[in-house]
Amino acid sequence: MAALATPVERPYVCTPATGAGVPSPAPTMTVPFSMELVTPAAATPHATVTVNWQIVQPTTGALTAPATISAQATLAAEATVTPSGTPITSLPVVASGAVTPYSVITPGATPQLPNMKIVVTPTATGTVAIKGDGFALKVNNTTWYNCAPQSAGGGPTLAFVVGTGTPTSTSTSTSTSTSTPSSTPTTPTPTPTKTTPTPKKTKTSYVTVVETPTKRSSKTPKAGANTGAGGEMGPDGRMFVLVGSALILAAGVGGLAMRRRGVNRG
Repeated sequence: MAALATPVERPYVCTPATGAGVPSPAPTMTVPFSMELVTPAAATPHATVTVNWQIVQPTTGALTAPATISAQATLAAEATVTPSGTPITSLPVVASGAVTPYSVITPGATPQLPNMKIVVTPTATGTVAIKGDGFALKVNNTTWYNCAPQSAGGGPTLAFVVGTGTPTSTSTSTSTSTSTPSSTPTTPTPTPTKTTPTPKKTKTSYVTVVETPTKRSSKTPKAGANTGAGGEMGPDGRMFVLVGSALILAAGVGGLAMRRRGVNRG
């Protein structure tokens, strides 16, 4: 776990800078800043760690603006910090931060000072030491003050531990699925289905046929009586006519013979 520092009052001597854009004359001030170095709750090897260097103005004896600071100005703080410890390379690291007032700061007023961020990357487990030193206060990228601890070693200090990063609790998930997908997806082969055709219903129709007799045309025999179809009745019909005529003729002849016999007897 990383070590967390507590706010500590650190007196700094802030000397006005000289040069173009720096308000003049500006007084030298000794300011009891409240400072604190804050690290994350945990630090692991090869992971970046951001240390927040917080600076709070005191209620009395604060650093004041020697000239007007516009509402949209950039108020920045910059410092150089050299971390130390076995799990880290001891090289200077730049700490910086910036704020925008968003309201006009008049001369003699107390501006809000920006917090500075220090980014380090430990390479192994162990303890890393951070110590704050002097910083510069800039307005629109122009240095107005250079502030340094009033006494040697008077800046904020912090030591944090770089652990293995092993979590104290673990969570496991159990899968209830037992199927193992194959490397090649299998496309299901459709099974052809045979469809039995449904028999169609048949409709039976009954038709009544009425036979119409064929119309015959009768011809009148030439030079004969208009007796209808006698001339074309055929051989069977003529036979009946001839037999009938013979019977009539025989009856007539018989009758005449009987009459003659009776006359002769009388």
